[in-house]
Amino acid sequence: MIEVSLDEFEVFYKEKLDNLFFKVKRAVTKLLEEVKTNLIEIKVCMDHFIEAGEERIEDKAQRSVHFFSDKIRKEIDEIQIPEEEMNFDKISILLNSLTKLFTSINEIARKSLPKFQKEVQAEIKELNYITRKLGKKKGTLDVFMSKKYGDLKEAEGLLKKMPKIFTLRENIEHSKEDLDAFEKELEERNKNQENLTEQLIILEKNDLLKELEEHRDSLFKLRMKINDKLGFKKSLKKMKFELEKGTIHVPNVDLTYIKDFLKDSITTLSNETKDLTRFSSLLIQLRHILEENKLNLKTETKEKTIEQINQIFEEKEIYQDIEELKELNQTIRELEEKIKAAGIASQLEDLKNQISINTVKLEHLQNDIERKNKDYLRNLNFLKDEREDFQQLVSNVIGEEVKVLITFSF
Repeated sequence: MIEVSLDEFEVFYKEKLDNLFFKVKRAVTKLLEEVKTNLIEIKVCMDHFIEAGEERIEDKAQRSVHFFSDKIRKEIDEIQIPEEEMNFDKISILLNSLTKLFTSINEIARKSLPKFQKEVQAEIKELNYITRKLGKKKGTLDVFMSKKYGDLKEAEGLLKKMPKIFTLRENIEHSKEDLDAFEKELEERNKNQENLTEQLIILEKNDLLKELEEHRDSLFKLRMKINDKLGFKKSLKKMKFELEKGTIHVPNVDLTYIKDFLKDSITTLSNETKDLTRFSSLLIQLRHILEENKLNLKTETKEKTIEQINQIFEEKEIYQDIEELKELNQTIRELEEKIKAAGIASQLEDLKNQISINTVKLEHLQNDIERKNKDYLRNLNFLKDEREDFQQLVSNVIGEEVKVLITFSF
């Protein structure tokens, strides 16, 4: 098995082709030399046109002679004859250039020659002779390329697969570089997240914050307790509905208070005086409506609601609960002010914001790593398949097993 690096493969392969297709390349080289000679002969012939013009043609027509000569010389100078790097594509370009040359000579001659052709008959014959020779060489080269160059053309065509392999290698290297950068940033952000979390834990152990949390927990439980005692709200909602429809009439009813109570019962009660006069009045009105069965509720629902209202009046506990709630709210406000004055609140908010922002960036980084890793693995698989196919094709051409060694910059 022959092992050759990807970077050195092109030189290695071209040397192999030179050896394998020596006769073909030698024949083509000979034809190319003959074409080159013919092109030089045409340029020399153009010198003959200029010399003849100086001797035989009047000054005005000499400008046309120079134009004719310069144009053809320019066309020839633009023709590239493959020498060191000879392949099918370059020879095809040459053949097309020769076709273009013949067309240009005919067009230029048709426009310019009538102005001085009588004086340069010998030079025109010389030009026709050389172009016929060149035309035959072109025809011979064309036939040779189509009949004898086929295998070499296919062998040369394998080199066109190499840019894809180089591109895949570059893509893999870039993906790995990005992947390493993302993973490094992820590691740094994870460390930062751990540091921020530790700071938050320490800060949350502050006595004022612990006390605030305890009072907020007590407030939450108290609100739940109060809400449990307001089971009559469904009947109150029905009463509000009937009042708005005008199907029942209750003296001195405060519809606005009912709406506020249904919207936020605890806040509405907290805004009342200590004896909850409006609340008590509302309960009396609701109980009266229920006792008269004006809401058309089920007997069970009606009786249960009346029982709940009576229980509120008998136990008076909700009155104490509301006062306790007011005190808790006041205590919480005072603690919040102390925390704010101590700068703890801003520190806490800043830490939470930093943790939140860092969490989002961590998620994005993890997505980037996952995406880039897929790109990396996919390109590795593509490169593996591409290399295997390429090696097999090359082995078929040179008759020896070949392994292309691909190294990466990482």
